[in-house]
This record gives sequence, structure tokens and C-alpha cells, in this order.
Amino acid sequence: MTSHPNGSAPLAVVPTVPPVPPVPAGGTAGVAGPLSQAVAEATARATRSRLDGEPRRTWEHAAGGRPTPVPKRLLVAVSHAIEKAVVSCPIPSTADGTPPTVVLALFQRLEFFERERVVYERLAEAGAEVVVGFVRGEEHRPPRGVHTVLLDAGEKLADEWTVVAVGPRAGAFLVATDQHAYDAHEHGTEAGRRFSGRWGYAHAQAGAELARLRLALGTRLPDPLLRSIDTLLGEVMASGGEVAGSGGTPGEAWATASLAHMITRMQTAQAGSRALREQLADAHRAADAHRSADVDSSSGLPTPDFLERWSAPGGSTELPVGLALVDVAGLDEAFEDPRAEYHAARKVAAALGQPLGPVDAAVRLSRREFLVVVPGASPRHLAGLGDEVAEQLELASDGYPHIPLTATVATIVTHARPLPVEDLRVALTPLPADATGAVDAGRTVAGERIAVVSTRAGRVLPEPGRHEPDQQEPSAQAPATRPLATAAAGHPWFGPDGQHPDDLLPGSHGVAAAEVPHPRA
Repeated sequence: MTSHPNGSAPLAVVPTVPPVPPVPAGGTAGVAGPLSQAVAEATARATRSRLDGEPRRTWEHAAGGRPTPVPKRLLVAVSHAIEKAVVSCPIPSTADGTPPTVVLALFQRLEFFERERVVYERLAEAGAEVVVGFVRGEEHRPPRGVHTVLLDAGEKLADEWTVVAVGPRAGAFLVATDQHAYDAHEHGTEAGRRFSGRWGYAHAQAGAELARLRLALGTRLPDPLLRSIDTLLGEVMASGGEVAGSGGTPGEAWATASLAHMITRMQTAQAGSRALREQLADAHRAADAHRSADVDSSSGLPTPDFLERWSAPGGSTELPVGLALVDVAGLDEAFEDPRAEYHAARKVAAALGQPLGPVDAAVRLSRREFLVVVPGASPRHLAGLGDEVAEQLELASDGYPHIPLTATVATIVTHARPLPVEDLRVALTPLPADATGAVDAGRTVAGERIAVVSTRAGRVLPEPGRHEPDQQEPSAQAPATRPLATAAAGHPWFGPDGQHPDDLLPGSHGVAAAEVPHPRA
């Protein structure tokens, strides 16, 4: 049992995700393949780890704890939420001695405030004491009823994106500091700005932020306004045994946690929509390259010329691309009959193309190497595709030309351009001949994880013209496939390895992979 950070009732331990049910007779493997099950296990472990730490992270967040990296999109959403919360509720009159409601915002530049001018004028008309700050040097037209403060470009407040709202019975705050860094995945410099911030709906913490700003702005605020702020702080600031940085009441903590969840979902939807647009553009480029690429005469698949035309550096977006390098050792042998090689290559091409979608592609890199390219793939989707390709290759080994087409498959979800095909080749080299299940082949220089699975250690193929027995006893010639949990026990891919839980997903990039799912799942 895990205790809540505030010392209240314990939380139940999250149960283990049940294993994949056995495949019924005559059915297909589905998600029961070694790559798919490995990704499912890694996803479950990452989810459990996040859930175990969620109460602590949420409590620290609601208590205005350590700042975390936040994108500009999040700051815009939280700022609007705080402004709408204040303007939509009746503001108590101060005529009967009730402390005022104060809203203080730092906008850095005047152009950012102009979009919100009407909202802050409305707050002032409703009875709130409203203060907005701008960097000195710009010409300001004061809004009706709003106090304006000029900031020097060199002072710390000039780097803040701050909205603090404090009333007699409620409060909210957003405090973020400009990191003067940019997210390369965003379109445009302004949208890609990065901040370090914290926010919440704890009344006491909002009061503490207002007191900080009151001291920092000092005499730049008029005396009547200073007296109003001091009156409010005298009512709402913690005293005696209370903790000034408290996460607030359960209702305030619930509001902070629920709003954080809703904003995350909103960002997920926005990122998903943006990724879909990028995927569509990427698909058009791939289709153009596919039509103009040379074709291998034996397999009928595009040659590596396709990859060079489509995925050259600077020629594509940073849309994630799933890659599965398929190494079919049986094609490397000398063929006495040219027709045998032709039919074998065609069988491989059919096995690779069977599970592919309209924007996916299979490419013949060399005599025995093939590459499956899946734009916009998630690790889970790519793992299922890799398992299906491996199964199709095993089935294709039966019958003419009686060539074993079992293969080793290395998969990665990558943002890199050019595509890291050589990294996949290196990952296949040290694979043991008797390897079973999915094997973690480590990470690329860019931190993207490679997974490898061998079909050589799978089911035993029947001899030509004979049916496979229903039951196959494990033997030295036919090693039984061990359960995944046993085969991969203690391996970093299937458990914490010092990285963030989201990094357990192959090809993930931290929060983006966990919170922003790829279009194809």
C-alpha cells in the first residue's frame, strides 16, 4: 500500500495487467507475437509507474511545487482558464468591508496583451482590482479601469508569464519563466517558445504569489491599490500553524488535478491533429517517390532509390517513421534454378506487403535484406506488423521452391533523417541463433530504442509435402519458446532502467510519446 503525500488514506496498489489470452485453435496470433507482447508489457509497466507516482506529482503540482518545463500552448490554455474562472463568477463588492478581488498579470510584450484587452477591461468593470505589466519601451494605451506597470527589460519580472487571481474565498495562479529556448517540433518560433512554470488553484499559494509580486513591484503600484492588496493578503495569507505553500482544500486540489487532465487531453488532440496533417504531407512525398523509384526485377519491390528520394535530410518532416529491417538468410544461398530465386523473392514480397497500409512501403535493400517503412507508426502498431510479417514468412517457407524464409526482424520508431538503416543492421549482427522472444538491442545515438525478434526459434516448419503435427514437444532440435516474462526477466526494456517510464516504449521521446499518441496505434 502507498500512502498519500498528505498522510491521508492509503491508495490501493495498481493490479498487474493480465497476460494476453492464448490463441484459439485456427486463430491468428494477433497481439500475442513476441514484439507485440513486449511492447504491451512495457506499456503496462510505464502506466503502472505513472499511476504510482501520480498522487505525489499531483500533490506537488497543486502545492505550487518545483517548476516543470511547459510549452507556450499550455500557458495560453491555463491563462484563459484562470481569466474565464474569475470573469464568470460574481465579484463581491467592497462597500461592506469585504476584501477586494485582485488580478495581476505580466504579459512581457504589449502585443500579447492586446488579444486579451477586452477580458481585463471586463474584469475591472466587474469590480476587480486589475494590474497588468509590460516591458518598458513600448507605447501603452491603458485599458479602462486597469492599472499598468512598466518593467525594465533587465529585471527578472520581464521574463515572467504570470497570471495571479486572488479573491476573499478563491484563488488561482500561473507563474512561468521564459527559458529563451525553442521546441523544434512546433511550427514557428513563437509557438515553440519554452517556459518553466507551475500553476494551480490553491487559495493560500495564490496569496503567496500575490505577496511576492506586491513586494517586487513596490512603489510602482499606487498607494490605494497597495492598501487594497494588503487588506486582501491580511485575510487570505496563512497564519499560525498553517503552511503557506499548502496544496489547499481537497476541492482546490481536485480542481487543479482535473484541469491538468483536461488540458493534457486538449494538447493530445491538438498534437494528434498536427501529426495527421504531417502524415498526409509525408504520404504524398512517399507516393511521389514510390512512383518514380526503380523496381527490383525479382521481388517487384522498390529499390533503395525510393528511400533516397523520400527521406533525404531536409526532405521530410520529423514525423515518426516505423522501420522493420527483415533479414532473410535463405535468399543468400546460390540457386541452381533461377526460377527458384524469383519465386522465393516474390513470396517474401507478398509476406511483407500483406499487412501494409496504403501509405506504407516495402523496399528490397539487398539480396537478403528488406525494409518495411511505416510513416506515422506507433511502437505498438509497428510491433504487431513485425509479428505478422514474421508469421507470413514462416508460412511462405512451405511449398515450392522449398527455401526457408524465416528471418530476423529489427524494428525502430525514428525521427531521424536519413533513416537509421545501418543501426538496424548492427542490431541484427549479435543476435544468438537460439534467441527466443523479443530482444532489446539498445538505443541509437539519438536515444531511440531498437527491438529484435528472430523467427528461427519459433515453431518447427514441416518438411515439404507433410503437415505440421498438432502438438510439438520441446526438444533439443525444437527449443520451446519461453514465456516473455521469463525470457526477458530483468531486462531494461521490460522494467525500470533508470529512465523515465515513458522511455520504456521503443522510439519514444519522454512525455511526447506517453501524452501525445501517434496517429496510428
